[in-house]
Amino acid sequence: MRRTPLAWLNLTHDRRRLALALAGIGFAVLLMCMELCFRQALFDSTVAVIRHMKADLVITSRAQYTIIVRETFDRLRLAQALGCPAVASAAPLYIETRRSTLKNRKTGEALPIRVLAFNPDRPVFDMPEVESRLADLRLPDRALFDEKSKQEYGDIVPKAAPIELSGHDLKVVGLFSLGTDFANDGNLITSDVTYQRLFPTFTGQDPLDQVDFGLLRLKPGSNVREVQRELSSRLPEDVTVLTKQEFESQERSFWETSTPIGYIFWIGTLMGFIVGSVICYQILYTDVADHLPEFATLKAMGYANRYFIWVILQEAVLLSIFGFVPGVISSEIICRIVAMLTGLKVGVHAVTALVVLLMSVVMCIVSGSLTVRKVMAVDPAELF
Repeated sequence: MRRTPLAWLNLTHDRRRLALALAGIGFAVLLMCMELCFRQALFDSTVAVIRHMKADLVITSRAQYTIIVRETFDRLRLAQALGCPAVASAAPLYIETRRSTLKNRKTGEALPIRVLAFNPDRPVFDMPEVESRLADLRLPDRALFDEKSKQEYGDIVPKAAPIELSGHDLKVVGLFSLGTDFANDGNLITSDVTYQRLFPTFTGQDPLDQVDFGLLRLKPGSNVREVQRELSSRLPEDVTVLTKQEFESQERSFWETSTPIGYIFWIGTLMGFIVGSVICYQILYTDVADHLPEFATLKAMGYANRYFIWVILQEAVLLSIFGFVPGVISSEIICRIVAMLTGLKVGVHAVTALVVLLMSVVMCIVSGSLTVRKVMAVDPAELF
């Protein structure tokens, strides 16, 4: 005998109510999805520059705990690292954010921008658009501009009018794609020679003597962990040797545990879960209240409580799945708009979508479990 799909019929008998219900669940899904997407964007955008580094090991200052705070070390440490037989190359990377400002030619406003500098003969990034312009970067006062920088910098076209960086004119010879993060609105790449001219020290010391990060490439067949241990024992205690993965994990850990931003996104996700639970509970409670006589009739006919539990939980799961679809689609649309406007790496990843789907199902099942109590408590004799 074919069973009547009671849960499905209860949900779909009133299409208008169903549409409102899906809009409510979809809104909760949107809230949770956007919070998780922004949290993921925080991590992805911050570590993007690390992921593009051509390095097996990274030397940092012992005081370095995040890439956005500048802690330098003596360039001599790179020469010492080269003394290890397994190290094939050691390239310095310089980063300036405090004194680097890019002037918008139209508005005259000077805006902070991150400057990344290296020796073009020892490239440190695996971005093809950067590697194809190394010859141009060898010339003085040349730079590459991040096309994903915020629009506040103005319309910057390669090989057009020079840009003004910290009071110096630079010629943009090409574009690259890195993206902004929560600390930097844009990026420029220059050679170490140009960097030397742009940001002289107040003491007269060569600015290239103090390195932000040392990127080490190892010879083929070298064991990264063994070389890391050897360098850690060879080099003075003012520096730390990290694998590229450890360096990225350190940065992610800083943003997740040492700043309020990571917690804020988790709290926002929890609020979306609570809002969705309340909405789902109201939907299911109203549906049960409207069909209470029918449930009482079924109960009088001998249907056990487990049948009603199964029907309500089915409705809850159906609501969660149907509400998830418009919610995640809306999230992806908003993410693309935000990415276009800000340059952040925002998007609904497969893992994020799966997590939100599971949260949506749990959210609706919890609400359904609370609603079941009303059906189980109904007494057919009181209704008839």
